[in-house]
Amino acid sequence: MPAAYHMIGYIHEGPSALGRTLESNEAAIASLAKKIRDRGIQRLILSGVGSSHTATMMAYPLMRYHVPIKVDVIPSTEFAYYGDRLLNPKTAVVVVSRSGERGWVVEAMDDAKRRGALGVAMTGVADSLLAQHAQVTLLTGEGPEITFPKTKSVLACAGLLMRLGLELADPKDGEASQRRRALAAAPAASDKVVGAAEDAVRTLMPKLAKHSTVFMGGTGSNYGAALEGAVKLQETAYVTTLSDHTGNVFHGALGPLNKDWLILPLAHNVDTKLVLQLLRLVRKFGAHSLAVTEPGVDLQGLSDYTIGLPERTDSFLAALSYLPVLQLLTYYWTLARKLNPDEPSIMRDMLDAMLPAGREEPELRKG
Repeated sequence: MPAAYHMIGYIHEGPSALGRTLESNEAAIASLAKKIRDRGIQRLILSGVGSSHTATMMAYPLMRYHVPIKVDVIPSTEFAYYGDRLLNPKTAVVVVSRSGERGWVVEAMDDAKRRGALGVAMTGVADSLLAQHAQVTLLTGEGPEITFPKTKSVLACAGLLMRLGLELADPKDGEASQRRRALAAAPAASDKVVGAAEDAVRTLMPKLAKHSTVFMGGTGSNYGAALEGAVKLQETAYVTTLSDHTGNVFHGALGPLNKDWLILPLAHNVDTKLVLQLLRLVRKFGAHSLAVTEPGVDLQGLSDYTIGLPERTDSFLAALSYLPVLQLLTYYWTLARKLNPDEPSIMRDMLDAMLPAGREEPELRKG
């Protein structure tokens, strides 16, 4: 087994991929926002599947707060439920897919365009099917990602969606202006997280890997980060992982708690009280806990393990700092189980189910 796989390199490249993506899309974002305003768009729909869907969920709280038109998130596999009511010439649809080759996302794009909506592709591959079917393309800047579990592209897509939301905000929105500056600084902040958290993750892994079930919870943008963390840990390390809003752990998940469970809240200063309530119950029911925290969060010694971020984070951009910790956890947990993080054994079956006939993942194309 190699000492290191592509995945860990891509986790380290994530912050720079985010920075390149934001810098290279400034003109395209401004142009798209102008097009949305000029067309009198009244509804913005974000769509994707898998990690692309979780990227939309990381950006959704910011968009809901700042964007003056209605914003919805609809998985690409569920467009059939809503097309008649929500897709029309006053709708813009941003379909997210790193590869741009998933059949479901291409079908969602075609459905949107057929009903007169503005179809926007957010992808890392300029010649992908999704880009070919879109009217506007936002090209992310992560470069090749020769792994099935995507990491740096998820960070890039989440950040670019946030940037679009801030561009669509009212020009008089002072908070949006402040967040644009914070977003520009996010790549450097995320890089500090990777550097600070990796040793902590490696040190804790012998204890963490003993758990058979994990529950990740977050609020705001960290809800999307928790969803993404669960996707990665399951598809790469094959560890049963649930995810939800932190508060929903109180409704159902407490029942089966025991010593084999690891509860993992993404603790932000905004939700400290909620996380404390959760940790008290986790301890009472005999499970274990690992909290990812920013400075200023006092968990009163209730968490069994803690990984701290080096800097405080904006509540609506928090996922860009918390997500790299979950990616590192996934990588080292996978190694602890003596599995290949780049190519999970289920990879081929999953790709065959998702790709249109005759298409392939960009990095797996021959010739």
